[in-house]
Amino acid sequence: MMFKKTVLAFAACLLLVASLAFFTGQVQAAPAAKSADSASSADHKIATQEGLPTKEFDKDKLPTKLDIGFTIGSVVAVIAAFKYL
Repeated sequence: MMFKKTVLAFAACLLLVASLAFFTGQVQAAPAAKSADSASSADHKIATQEGLPTKEFDKDKLPTKLDIGFTIGSVVAVIAAFKYL
């Protein structure tokens, strides 16, 4: 019984580490602002817009079916590990 719990805990930890390594590989650092003027001009541009902004989704930034499936599988694995520990 103790061996089974150890294996489940190890599998949950391994799944967590693998998911962190997989999803953080796609992250890219945003370019830093070159000066304070560029930041204030962007704020001014947003503040002076008229009307409500439209909500548009960038299809390239949405999660794929693989990402969603991996996330749901991770949640199920963690719930199963905690249930049987």
